[in-house]
Amino acid sequence: MLSSIDRMELPRWYDENKMVLMVVTPHTVFLYWELAFSQWKAVAGHQLIVRLFALAPEQPTEQPRLVTSAALPVGTENWYFNDLPADSQYQADMGWEQDGVFYSLLKSNSVRVPPAEPLGVAREAQWQSMKLGHLPGNIAATTSKPDITVNEILNQMSFYMGIHNTTS
Repeated sequence: MLSSIDRMELPRWYDENKMVLMVVTPHTVFLYWELAFSQWKAVAGHQLIVRLFALAPEQPTEQPRLVTSAALPVGTENWYFNDLPADSQYQADMGWEQDGVFYSLLKSNSVRVPPAEPLGVAREAQWQSMKLGHLPGNIAATTSKPDITVNEILNQMSFYMGIHNTTS
């Protein structure tokens, strides 16, 4: 039997002013927003513009640098910013320009995109054989000959772990 909560649908909009910036890849961020109905009425007739700024995380007092801006088609509720430098911090805002002055309507959160590649050089894993004792009864290491090595265990378990051994 379905309860009344199971039949409820999420609203199409929440009638609030909100702008969220999210990292997609080291070179792409995604921006989405919602404007309250009263806000849509207030900006009617203005060409809305989204702007993306690079922030200087080491110097918070430094002015944000404009990376790019885009005039929005009517009814747009999201925007992708592509081909961005990696390992940077960004923030977006939306508004309109009139007589050479930009009027900011909404400002997003700031996000830090990761570097495009790992920071350090990864070392290749080196496996060592270990002696395994019989755990029940005596947990301490034993001096008897081991029944199996770690490498043998990994080779036997590779099917279950999704690892395909190419050296065998």
